[in-house]
Amino acid sequence: MTGDTNEQGALWSVAAALLFFLSSCAGGSEFYREVDVQVAGGNHLKAVEAVRNNQYAYGDNGSVLFDLDLGLLYHYAGMPDSSNAHFFAAEKQIQELYTQSISLAALSTVTNDYVLPYDGEDFEKVLVNVFLALNYVEKAEPDEALVEARKVDLKLRQYGRDYQGKNRYQDDAFIRYIAGALYESAGEINDAFISYRKAFEAYTTYAKEYATPAPSFLLDDLVRTATLLSFGEEAATYADLGGRRYEKSGEQQGSILVIVYSGKGPLKEEVRTTVSIPDTAGTVHTFQLALPRFVPRRIPIRGYDVTAQRQGEDDGAETSVHAELAEDVTAIAGKALEDRLAFIYLKSGGRALMKFLAAEKAKAELKKKNNEVANLLGSIAVDLAVAVTERADLRGWRTLPGEFQLARLNLLPGEYRLRIEAADGGKIIPGRPVTVKRGATSFVIIDDVR
Repeated sequence: MTGDTNEQGALWSVAAALLFFLSSCAGGSEFYREVDVQVAGGNHLKAVEAVRNNQYAYGDNGSVLFDLDLGLLYHYAGMPDSSNAHFFAAEKQIQELYTQSISLAALSTVTNDYVLPYDGEDFEKVLVNVFLALNYVEKAEPDEALVEARKVDLKLRQYGRDYQGKNRYQDDAFIRYIAGALYESAGEINDAFISYRKAFEAYTTYAKEYATPAPSFLLDDLVRTATLLSFGEEAATYADLGGRRYEKSGEQQGSILVIVYSGKGPLKEEVRTTVSIPDTAGTVHTFQLALPRFVPRRIPIRGYDVTAQRQGEDDGAETSVHAELAEDVTAIAGKALEDRLAFIYLKSGGRALMKFLAAEKAKAELKKKNNEVANLLGSIAVDLAVAVTERADLRGWRTLPGEFQLARLNLLPGEYRLRIEAADGGKIIPGRPVTVKRGATSFVIIDDVR
């Protein structure tokens, strides 16, 4: 009787351990509610404090996410140096994870991907360099910003090779446009024209895949830079597409480029699907796969009115534009994950089959014992092990904005007061001083991540 009791106790211990495994994987995200509240209220340093106080929640395999969150929160707070330190730390870890141990990779095929350090979705890795570029924009270091923009190009080329050109996120139109504005502001008009043209080409894919057409003012930028370069044919082509003609003889303007981070980025949720796979003997085994998918945290389309009021002798003259969607992070995230689904299915299916066969073997061993209670408890424990360990990896960069919007105002040189108002009234910046210089672009970054 004592042997039976010990055996039952051991089986219940296995079940309890598996339940602990489940809770340890599922927990750790409650503090994000506080982070979301603080970010929505513009209290970015309090959000930083919340992340630091909950570093344990990221776990041993979540250090990349810890640095990504801190990097972005410091970016929102207007502290580019602190932001860069964490983004570079995250990027270094991501690079090192390419050489992760084979033993860990093998372990993930029999448990789940939570045993692996999180190294980011492809689009998340790209956004690291996008935000690094924008940090350098804030620091007025355009050369360094362009270095990060070029890194985006290199990464996307590599991902294209990894997917044999079948992935949809092969270019980032938003960072192409930012690079064009940086080049133009530095007087490198030929490079600016090339970047604007590549952005326009990338937006062709964006329109098809993410319902994000090129911002209307991009055609104006192409006509202007083509005209300055005396590229008459190209200037006429883009003018015919809707760009405004540009006169080189007119007084040279500068511009204000407003970048708005709007809404909250998507979250992952688990979806379970049933599949049937035959074994070598022809027996069909049916079991469940746990797969991730992105769920939008969308808001009603949030528009922004941007008004620049000239100061000084022409005090009171106003120029107003409406911000336009330039990058739908939520849509890109969803399509990028879909492009990985074939690999996820293959890995999850193989893992589920291995678990199923191992479970059947374990149950067969239990049946050899003449103890119905032990057999029952043992079968429950085995089934629990399969169910608990088969989990989709729901980790992700949760502090991202849902989209980037752009507004560009071409203005005569001078001092301006910039007013930005969200259509829903939730975000209002009543007056920010901005200096516009001849031929240069003044960048203004606004976060409305709520």
